[in-house]
Amino acid sequence: MPYKKHSNRQILRSDSGQTLIIAIMVMFILAVLATVFIALVARNLTRSSRMSSTDAVAAIAEAGIRYADEMMTTSEDGADWRPAPDNLPPALREDDPDFEWLRPYTPAEAGDTGPTGGYTRFNSGQGRFLLRVSYNPDPRIPMSKYIKIESVGRWGNIDPDDPTTFHDVSSKSLRREITAYKPIGLTESCRFITNKSNRNVDVALGVPGYRTEFGRPTSSKYQMRGGPIRVNANLLWHGLYGGGPSVDIYLRGLMANAITDPEVGTPTDRIPVDDVLVSGEFKADSDPARDSDRVTVRLHRLIDTGGSYSTSSVEVRESDDPDFDTVEGFYRDGSNYPDVNRRPRGVKRIEPPLVDQADSTNTTTRYRVLTYSSGERVRRGGTGRWVNLGQLGWGKGVYIGNTSDKQDESETLFGGVTVRADIMQPDNMMTSNWKGPYYNPPATIINLLPNDRETINGRDQYYFTITRSDSTNGRKAVWSDSAGVERPDWGSTVRMPYPDAENGRWIGPNHWIDGNGVIFAEGNIRVRGMLPKGMKLTIVSNQNIYIDGNVLKYREPDWNGSDNDAYRGADRTGGLALLARQNVIVNTTQFFMPLSDLGADDYGPDSIIGQSSSHVVVRNNPQSAFRCGFEFGPFESEGNSPPTDWLLFVRQSGEFGAAYINAWLNPTGATPGWGILGLNNVFPGLPRHVWGVGDPRYGFGAAPPGAGIGSSFAHNVYDLGAMNAALNIAAGMPNILQIALDSNVYTRSNYWMGGVAVMPMDVRIEAILYAQEGSLYVIPGYWMNPNPADTDPTNRPPGVDPRFPLYGQAPDIRIIIDGAVSENLPAAVSDVQAWMAKWGRIPAFYGSSNISTAHANEGITFLYDDYVGWPLDDAGVPLRVDKFNRPLPITPKLPVSGSLIYFGDVM
Repeated sequence: MPYKKHSNRQILRSDSGQTLIIAIMVMFILAVLATVFIALVARNLTRSSRMSSTDAVAAIAEAGIRYADEMMTTSEDGADWRPAPDNLPPALREDDPDFEWLRPYTPAEAGDTGPTGGYTRFNSGQGRFLLRVSYNPDPRIPMSKYIKIESVGRWGNIDPDDPTTFHDVSSKSLRREITAYKPIGLTESCRFITNKSNRNVDVALGVPGYRTEFGRPTSSKYQMRGGPIRVNANLLWHGLYGGGPSVDIYLRGLMANAITDPEVGTPTDRIPVDDVLVSGEFKADSDPARDSDRVTVRLHRLIDTGGSYSTSSVEVRESDDPDFDTVEGFYRDGSNYPDVNRRPRGVKRIEPPLVDQADSTNTTTRYRVLTYSSGERVRRGGTGRWVNLGQLGWGKGVYIGNTSDKQDESETLFGGVTVRADIMQPDNMMTSNWKGPYYNPPATIINLLPNDRETINGRDQYYFTITRSDSTNGRKAVWSDSAGVERPDWGSTVRMPYPDAENGRWIGPNHWIDGNGVIFAEGNIRVRGMLPKGMKLTIVSNQNIYIDGNVLKYREPDWNGSDNDAYRGADRTGGLALLARQNVIVNTTQFFMPLSDLGADDYGPDSIIGQSSSHVVVRNNPQSAFRCGFEFGPFESEGNSPPTDWLLFVRQSGEFGAAYINAWLNPTGATPGWGILGLNNVFPGLPRHVWGVGDPRYGFGAAPPGAGIGSSFAHNVYDLGAMNAALNIAAGMPNILQIALDSNVYTRSNYWMGGVAVMPMDVRIEAILYAQEGSLYVIPGYWMNPNPADTDPTNRPPGVDPRFPLYGQAPDIRIIIDGAVSENLPAAVSDVQAWMAKWGRIPAFYGSSNISTAHANEGITFLYDDYVGWPLDDAGVPLRVDKFNRPLPITPKLPVSGSLIYFGDVM
């Protein structure tokens, strides 16, 4: 029995020990589980907090992009806006947590500077974004046409004046980097159709019955040019039906291994530098009588193979063709489906820039801030009222308050009046803007002068002129000087210093102010002339801009017009933008611009002789003399050499009998006889300088005696070279032609002048053109020879020189637009056909003679200026920079597109 009791106690002790061990083990396991649980909860909380912070920094980075976008859209700087850098000494410290981004930018890493530098810091909520806006144009990097926005979102605020904020290491490595690209819109394409209202329309390019080229081939003697096109709609090609391509597009490209970014594709890929981008569909016009005869479009790729170019050509297809090919991305539409080679299409619309964009306060517009509100405030003499000098034209920009120079659309019982109807119908009786053969819209005239300069306090200052004819409340506009004092003694014209954005301007003897390079007018503008060397200018109209003749960049006086340089001697450092809220209109009737006002009695219609034309009346008094101004653009023709002789063409008549006239070319004391022309080598018994229009005693050539009286207009041609005429043929240099009745010969009748021209001539427009709400138009005007009976070269009417154009022939005047053209929608096809008939195809010979024209089979031409898209000089140095030496677009304060073409993670 005792033995048993001892055994039971041992068993109880053993059970108790095991229970304790088990309890300890359970507690240990529970503790481990609790630790794991707590760790998991803590980790999830940390992860959740980090994810929340990640979302927050992403939102902050996006806020940085939106901020830059808003500032470029609404600030007065527009496309020139850049945040002020934070790397200016002594502000930057190397222990700054954002030093990597805030240090100065250099392409190569150098410790204190590097490729990640150049950002500006902005605190935003509980975080901050680092922002860099850059524009680094490079013709070998296609995306460099656009403004690049880079934003880095980071958590936590930094106060550069409080170093303790530098050492908050929470979320130190947390950041989000986002990139966006902002198009300017006006500088990237030869033709940009904005379709501002986003209408579902077919936009027409090309002209029925004509061949059209966009760009130039490598075989051009003036070197190749690309012809990039962008359309926010469907694109309908027009041209010749059948018989091979009638639209040729030249687009430049690179091999993928020829540019700096190795990730753009394999070395065999071709990267477009120029392209055709259409947000809708490609279509081709067809013959109404035979649908299978369609307009054919041929695309030529000019690929840089390292110093030379290879050309490959292909006929492109319409979008609904199952075999549609983007030609390696050079020709893309808006389809969401890939092309036949599985390459993406998917072009999206980009919103147009706005000339009337509201400023950041939404109380006025950007361009009014840049001009009307850009001056100093002075107390105006006589009234004691305070005035901003910008209102008078003497601010950083030039403001012209010609609010009455506008053409409102209207409707009456007899029909409506629109700008389009007015300019396209010379016999339109609904307005008074047609004065004989000349279209004179209500407008302020801006004459760009290249050499009118003064040296003030060691600086060269250049001038242009502004002529106003508008009235407000019955009172004619009066200029004021820079002290605010009205100057009626100045008349309608003021000599105004350019608002030079680089050098500023002197508006008084000791009064210098900054310039911003902007001219803004409330009403219509008429413009012609040549810029000074290096001048960059943005001219804006709240209505229409009329281009009256050559609008040129500077040329050196000794430039040889026979040189075959691509830009015909143009100053590579200059630039001009002409931006209209309504239309941009090439006014061909002003190529030979009347220099005096034409009253209602100074012109009349030719309807009495059944011709849709008109004439100017010159009477026997000095004030009635007809005077016109003109200038030559740089000569350009693929098939001809520069001319060595020029001809004066005049359509003329005596009103009721013979009229005896004199003519002067550039009448000054520096030319023999004050420039009087020896017109007469036909009529014996009359002085050499007297021409008898309709003289009954003598016939002219095959004309019977008396041709050129009343309804029988004479069509005369005079050889200026044979007269040793003092003709200024240098590009952009003005000429003045004067015709008057001779005062020394018995004059029996008034003189009718039905049209005058000096040929050959080139008219060149070197500018960015933009018609925000409307279109680019070319005024057709009257035919040079309006007689519909004069079409047979073997049977010319009496009094017509065989060199005079036949009815339906274009004059030997070639129009070239060299820049970038943007418009809401192109003009109607019928309107384009109307002006192409008169200006689109120059004949091979003058009239029925065998004398060759200088521009045979050439006419209106559109070229893309590479210096608009990539504003660099020949050494690759930017043409415009801000005060921190950051590159800027070619002309000051341009508006930007309302879109971002890329918005996402870092590219």
